[in-house]
Amino acid sequence: MVKGLYTAYTGMINEQHRMDVLTNNLANANTNGYKKEGATAQSFSDQLALKIKDYTDAPYTARGLGVITPGVKIGEGYVDWSEGPMRETGSTFDLAIGGYGFFGIDYTNKAVNIERELPGIQNIMYTRDGNFTLNSEGVLVTQDGDFVLSQDGGRIELDPNLPVEIAMNGNIIQDGEVVSTIGIFDFEKTTYPDGRITYNNLLHYGENMYIPIDGVTAQEGTGSVYAGFLEQSNVSVVDEMVNMIAVQRNYDTNQRMITTIDETLEIAVQQLGRLS
Repeated sequence: MVKGLYTAYTGMINEQHRMDVLTNNLANANTNGYKKEGATAQSFSDQLALKIKDYTDAPYTARGLGVITPGVKIGEGYVDWSEGPMRETGSTFDLAIGGYGFFGIDYTNKAVNIERELPGIQNIMYTRDGNFTLNSEGVLVTQDGDFVLSQDGGRIELDPNLPVEIAMNGNIIQDGEVVSTIGIFDFEKTTYPDGRITYNNLLHYGENMYIPIDGVTAQEGTGSVYAGFLEQSNVSVVDEMVNMIAVQRNYDTNQRMITTIDETLEIAVQQLGRLS
């Protein structure tokens, strides 16, 4: 009976975690380059209970009570790296990557937060969001003012008085000459039989930024650059809403199970256990 309470409780915790992931996806449905996240569930280890301090059976020795698997635990999170739809903007410095790769960003922390304790700390981060612009000095930056990296890892400085043409290989052309190249970077990935890929060496930061784990170096990406386009989020609002309804129903089912078991225990204590 008590195991039933625990099973329902762990089910509610798991569904709450899934709901958190779903709502985060919905909140970023309009975020450029955002990649949908998901959550898996796992069973607990087969043996969770031990019989201890039973002096009539193997004194001072813990003995397993058998194979029991009450409840579920939160599994691993994952990212859906499938390419999002492209939206045409017509802006020269709106860039999208077709295929594999990320833009490199020389990111500067703007304020104190949990992950970066002091403002002003710089990190090289990677993103699929190509919503760029030129600052007053003619340097290509993000909307937050962080520098976009060229293929050789430097800043991209342009003449703001000359027209700009960006080729699909990332070359930036002004006055008939290649003045820089948009950096397209990629990392080692795992490809599954169904064609899905995953990056095991990138950590999610913020809405659509990624940081390589220690010791991982970027390599040249194979994707193509499309000027005048932005990659949209790959979140399907309809699918996420359907999943949210299913999660809510699962949560309610576990909640009703706890209520039912509680009522049964109350009857056992107050009525069946009453002395005549």
